[in-house]
Amino acid sequence: MYLDYAATTPMNKSVRKTMCTIMEEDFGNPSSVHRFGRKARYLLDSAKATLASSIGAKEGEIIMTGGGSESNNLAIIGTAYSLPEHAGKHIITTQIEHPSVHEPMTHLEQHGFEVTYLSVKKDGSFCLDALRRAIRQDTALISIMMVNNETGVIMPIKEISDIIKKQNPAIIFHTDAVQAYETQAIDVTALGVDLLSTSAHKIGGPKGIGFLFKRQGCKLESLIKGGEQEENKRAGTENIAAIAGFACAVKIVQAPQNNIAAHIETLRDTFLQAMENRVAFEINGSHANRAPHILNIWFPGIPANLLITHLDLAGIAISAGSACSSGSVKPSRVLTSMFGADNPRNTESVRISFGPELTTANVEQAANILIQTTTKIQTLLAKEVYI
Repeated sequence: MYLDYAATTPMNKSVRKTMCTIMEEDFGNPSSVHRFGRKARYLLDSAKATLASSIGAKEGEIIMTGGGSESNNLAIIGTAYSLPEHAGKHIITTQIEHPSVHEPMTHLEQHGFEVTYLSVKKDGSFCLDALRRAIRQDTALISIMMVNNETGVIMPIKEISDIIKKQNPAIIFHTDAVQAYETQAIDVTALGVDLLSTSAHKIGGPKGIGFLFKRQGCKLESLIKGGEQEENKRAGTENIAAIAGFACAVKIVQAPQNNIAAHIETLRDTFLQAMENRVAFEINGSHANRAPHILNIWFPGIPANLLITHLDLAGIAISAGSACSSGSVKPSRVLTSMFGADNPRNTESVRISFGPELTTANVEQAANILIQTTTKIQTLLAKEVYI
């Protein structure tokens, strides 16, 4: 049973069918002027119109990329490299961003930029007053994710945007919406963001495709040179099959009759109810303000790597809120920011995430197996047997 939807999702059958048809029949290059190229261009434009509509944007504001990580890199490094000589070189982000935001920030620090990393509270949120204090006259860019990929905590993007506009409206505001795209309503105008990143494989689409929303008038330096595709912002022949598959996945996710967000919330609540009073656990992150598909759970005294391994043997796939490597656990940067460096939660927490293909019976069964597995691990640890 797969309970790691925050890592990636199974591709929807309709998406697969759409992509196979295009790969077989519509192989033209959308930059070509003959009929094969024109058909590919039509498919590209139609898909981009769907993607733009999904976030309340214009078609010309959508830049196709290779996924969420590329979108984040293009937004952050592309913005920084496009700044005029006299512009400030101060950037603000948080300590709990995805590595595809965190590492570009580190890169820019090595190239003359100053980055302020806002800390977060124990519930995974951060203080808006800290943001107000951090904004300076030389602040050029702020990047804060919409939904945290480890805890599911939702950040107040609209409130952040309002603060930016009030204190320094020249600042470019980027949000990583990769984990928000399936379950959160997104309207870039209402949110007030200038740049927004998404990825297809988090919503039942193919891997290797995403888009970056870039508001008209927002300057961005291309990171991939060699062609005029995507408004000169991302060179390379577009992957029409993957882009059309992405648009197909968006239509499925946003179809009102599918009611995916409500279904996933029911799955989460059913899972928690099945564990209640049967095993010791605590949820990491805000209870009231988190996306429905992600649960980050601390099981006191049970190392995350052991729980993941034993659950895998029992047929349940989950992941850690920390990175497992070679039998050891590297503490999660997100949880460390929330709870401090020496808190056992950092290496005893796992991430369980849900998707639309699951049923309440599935998650009840998974909860029962998890409870049995934690009991087994506790027995093994008492005997100093680890696998």
